[in-house]
Amino acid sequence: MARATLKTIAQHTGLSVTTVSRALKDGDDVKAPTKEIVKAAAKELGYRPNPSGVGLRTGINYNICAVLPVTKPGDIVGDIGSLGLIEGFASALKESPYQLTVLPVRPDEHPLEPVKYAVENNLCGGMIFNMTKTQDERVSYLHDNGVPFVTFGQTEMSIEHPFVDIDNTDIVYRAASKLFANQRKNIRLLCASEIYTFVWHKYYGARRAAMEFGAEFEKEKNVIFESDELNYRELGKTLALSEDNIDGVICSSEINAAGVIAGIQDAGKVVGKDIEVMLIETCNFPSYFSPPISGFRQDFHKIGRLLIETLVKSIHGAPTSQLQIIEKCSFHKR
Repeated sequence: MARATLKTIAQHTGLSVTTVSRALKDGDDVKAPTKEIVKAAAKELGYRPNPSGVGLRTGINYNICAVLPVTKPGDIVGDIGSLGLIEGFASALKESPYQLTVLPVRPDEHPLEPVKYAVENNLCGGMIFNMTKTQDERVSYLHDNGVPFVTFGQTEMSIEHPFVDIDNTDIVYRAASKLFANQRKNIRLLCASEIYTFVWHKYYGARRAAMEFGAEFEKEKNVIFESDELNYRELGKTLALSEDNIDGVICSSEINAAGVIAGIQDAGKVVGKDIEVMLIETCNFPSYFSPPISGFRQDFHKIGRLLIETLVKSIHGAPTSQLQIIEKCSFHKR
């Protein structure tokens, strides 16, 4: 089916192209009933403004680039969270002139490369990226080049910039507190590399909980950093058989939790009795674990919408102080 245009809507409604155009812009010279007729026809015909044409008239580049990691070779499944983000992006962009392009970051690629590619080839009027570092050169590059952007995650840089983040300190503080309250005394935290800002936030959350409950929690002993070589099933078995009497684990994703649970059971231990597992999750998949595992839900669909909304506000000149958002997670008991 051919793309619907202003002319298509005009033919459908019997109105002039000029009237249709003004009605879609909510022009004061068009009566409300006419606007309703035109907008209903536009929705029925699937009309969306042509971003190139709108961009020529307004001087705004209506292409948004989201730079996201892709699945690594050997991964069992892709990044569940990225799918939720993209769904959120699409939801927020519906009925808007903006178009989305997702640029993948390959495992062997420097994170700055796709960012530079998009800017140098004028692919975007705004950018979103995640996996932020405390000192992130992508932030410096986009700031220096005057490209509007918003990060999913925070930095610790002198550059004030828009961001949307999940309160990772609060998540792990609450998760660790539940474990300590259940008389778990020797817990482990699984998380990504310490080069990422959110990993330090998680560590601070666990430390705070440990201090309140009079327990020990040190990075060198209690944090397990994920890597491509780490086999989570073997890890679960190793933790279960450890002479350190490990009795609680906070997993950072559904995938590593599945492996850890299987490993604990391989060792002949009972999940929830010998070792309690707490989860940071993005979907309801853990309800199918045996036994089901309670977790803190990150609403990536909502985060995706917030990232788009924040970026659009930034493009239109909103002050950075209004564009820094931190979202809490909800607890799902199973």
